[in-house]
Amino acid sequence: MEEFISAIDIGTTKICALLAGVTHDSLGNLALRVLGEGTSVSQGIRRGVVVNVTEAIACIGEAIERCETDAGQHMESAYVGIAGSHIATLNSKGVSPVDARQGVTMHDMQRALEGARAVALPQSKEIVHTIAREWIVDGQNNVQHPLGMSGFRLEVDAHVVTGSSMAIKDITQCVTAHDVAVDELVLEPLAANEAVLRADERRMGVAVVDIGGGTTDIAVFLEDALCHTIVLDMGGNHFSQDIAVGLHAPFETCEELKLRYGSVLPESVPEDDKVWATVFGEKAERSFSRRFICEILEARAVEMLEIIGTKLDESGYYDHLSAGVVLTGGSSQVPGLTELGRSVLAMPVRIGTPSNRLPVTGMSRTLQSPAYSTSIGLLLWGLHEDARKIRQNYAQPRQGIDWKNRALDFLRGLLP
Repeated sequence: MEEFISAIDIGTTKICALLAGVTHDSLGNLALRVLGEGTSVSQGIRRGVVVNVTEAIACIGEAIERCETDAGQHMESAYVGIAGSHIATLNSKGVSPVDARQGVTMHDMQRALEGARAVALPQSKEIVHTIAREWIVDGQNNVQHPLGMSGFRLEVDAHVVTGSSMAIKDITQCVTAHDVAVDELVLEPLAANEAVLRADERRMGVAVVDIGGGTTDIAVFLEDALCHTIVLDMGGNHFSQDIAVGLHAPFETCEELKLRYGSVLPESVPEDDKVWATVFGEKAERSFSRRFICEILEARAVEMLEIIGTKLDESGYYDHLSAGVVLTGGSSQVPGLTELGRSVLAMPVRIGTPSNRLPVTGMSRTLQSPAYSTSIGLLLWGLHEDARKIRQNYAQPRQGIDWKNRALDFLRGLLP
């Protein structure tokens, strides 16, 4: 019987629902085939948080219905993205004794992670993720894969992601209202990482910066481990809002101007280029200098990049990002942002998109855009999670299965 994995990316500007079938590639590894996609305009969501439950339920339902129709398959459960300024992080350690005769087992690793989760939190907060940054076996540091190692004591240095209990409850409610169970809430930059980062980038040190409509989500990876996460309460809508203030024009008009004529490199735009737009208080359209619009975009982009740089510096990882920054999300597509990013941040900057190298087939041209990195990443997160559940039954081997490789894949699943 075919297995299915679904994802729902709940953003400030759009909702995207995807449904994929679990398959195998030519080497026998687990892979995905996208069967259906559905999108809708986001309403009732602001900066990653539900502000109108009725509107949010309606637009999420619209995306799910379109996805199910496209796939010809009912969506029973989904991995759901979560972001917003309510997200906070901390580092915590957990310990587990090890039976020296058996070596480190998966149960030992899970018990250590449970210990790391035992942190004091306000009643208004709850844990979203507990992800291993480093394992320590009998004092030996920097262990990436401790499974099977000999020792007496296993420690884990974990990155704990927390969120507002009410925000989590609201998002869950909006999804389950459509008889779709929530497999797991996944922090959006962690999902985006699955779709856009290369293994060598995670090893050398990289920050994935997901610029959405209402928030900018940052995740820092070093030596294949998640080290730090940041959620900024600013995103692509701020670009359009700045244009609206500068031109005294409606937000929707300025959003279109940004998409059609925008650039954060105003010097690349001819001085005599003009654009026409309807503004408040006038019936007819007015002409504006395209360069002036681009200067507005440049000012906001520089501010955003400087804030990103400051946050990375405060994290202590700025000087460890040999692979630089990977920008993704819908608002990363503003022309000139990579060039400006290299200038402001003084490090490599590229745009990250879901590519053909991923174990995903059936992606439409639309899904290969940076705007859908989180959506595809949620499917991949689900694929790894599904494999993790399968491997928990490793004690009951089936014919033709390489259980050693499965156990190693399970371990990789505990790491980002």
